[in-house]
Amino acid sequence: MDQRLEALGEFGLIGLIRERIRQRSPGMRLGIGDDAAILESRSGCDLLVTTDMLLEDVHFKRTWGCFHELGRKTLAVNLSDIAAMGGHPHHAFLGLGLPVRGISLAEVEAFVAGLEEEADAAGVTLAGGDTCASQSGLVLCVTLLGSVPAGQAICRSGAKPGNGVWVTGGLGGSAAGLLALERGLRPRSPWPDATPRPSWLKSTEEAVIQSAIGAHLTPIPRLAAGQALRGYATAMIDLSDGLASDAGHLCTESGVGVCIQVGRVPLHPGTRVAARWTGRDELDLALRGGEDYELLFTTAGDPRPVLHAALPGVAVTRIGEVLDGPPVPTLEGVDGRREVLAGGFDHLRPAT
Repeated sequence: MDQRLEALGEFGLIGLIRERIRQRSPGMRLGIGDDAAILESRSGCDLLVTTDMLLEDVHFKRTWGCFHELGRKTLAVNLSDIAAMGGHPHHAFLGLGLPVRGISLAEVEAFVAGLEEEADAAGVTLAGGDTCASQSGLVLCVTLLGSVPAGQAICRSGAKPGNGVWVTGGLGGSAAGLLALERGLRPRSPWPDATPRPSWLKSTEEAVIQSAIGAHLTPIPRLAAGQALRGYATAMIDLSDGLASDAGHLCTESGVGVCIQVGRVPLHPGTRVAARWTGRDELDLALRGGEDYELLFTTAGDPRPVLHAALPGVAVTRIGEVLDGPPVPTLEGVDGRREVLAGGFDHLRPAT
């Protein structure tokens, strides 16, 4: 078989993807192959719809060669949005803009395999989409449908003064992993000869750097946790742009303030190692690095008993409190002084 993508062509590629997709979501009457998919409506449920794009040289580098991981992440970032609403994902639609040169059929197949692996883990079926040639880089866009029992979606707008502010997992790992990738490290590969290695960085530190690379390339959407928090969390958002930015979104939508305590912010193990290695501030990576895809949420009580089965072995940390005041997040230092918590990723603003 000719392994060149151009030999396969657009419709051959669609056929190849169709052959590799397994139906695992109930309610799909017709999937890939027609002008539109046909899905059964779900009585007693609200429909959730989300979409996310990943762009070459903005979200990833094709030169990293991590196409399987990229397939997983392309779906995972959408799954995280459904998790943040407390929902169940069902059907995905993939928009695929392929560069006119420089990408192979094997790389596209690795991408599709990774996407299918993530879909299988979440019980999602790829039901359709579109392919086209890109005159610049690789463009990936997924629209994901899900559902939640009617009236039970967890929005960003329900936080109340006196609620605790909680977060799952550790923060800064994705930013740490990105730093490592930019310096030449690759997943499951030995330390590259061309990258200077600090004398203090031993095998233990290298292992947590590899863990951070995994956090960046293949984030874990907290679907079970989001579903467990229905009826318990008062507001929730997933951490895609960084704690500083996403806490601000929650404040704006809820019309409340949030105070986050520096000493309580949980760090991914790789955050400290990467910060020491690169000279970056570890707290800045955790607050503003982005793409951790953990859940930030507010509750009236302690959510840990509720989340015990949904997050085995994953920390759930109270990092602050919801305040009655201006709808902005603040950061409280160890000395008790507070300052406005600003920053985070914004696609349309230059980095500062």
